[in-house]
Amino acid sequence: MNGYQKGDVAIKIEGRNYRLRLTLGSLAEIEERLDVKGPLALAEKIRSFGAKNRSNSEALTLLECLMCVAGHKGDVSVPHMVRRAKPMDYMPAIATLFEETFS
Repeated sequence: MNGYQKGDVAIKIEGRNYRLRLTLGSLAEIEERLDVKGPLALAEKIRSFGAKNRSNSEALTLLECLMCVAGHKGDVSVPHMVRRAKPMDYMPAIATLFEETFS
């Protein structure tokens, strides 16, 4: 994966490799798109992704924000196969990204 930096987390979705990176910009975009204010509200939102009343779209939004640095920004450039992915395919990698960044 070209452009790999310390803290990046590799993820494979439907046989293709992607890179996730948590930046201040991606955090700001996550807060805006998920309508949360601050890390505690974000943590609560992420914990709720497994609840039956939550749609997969919020988890996908989180993935899209973290993929922006890898050259996949927003709905326009994120490959269709990524948008079809199920949260169980990518949430472990996102959890690893947050754990490694904040520990």
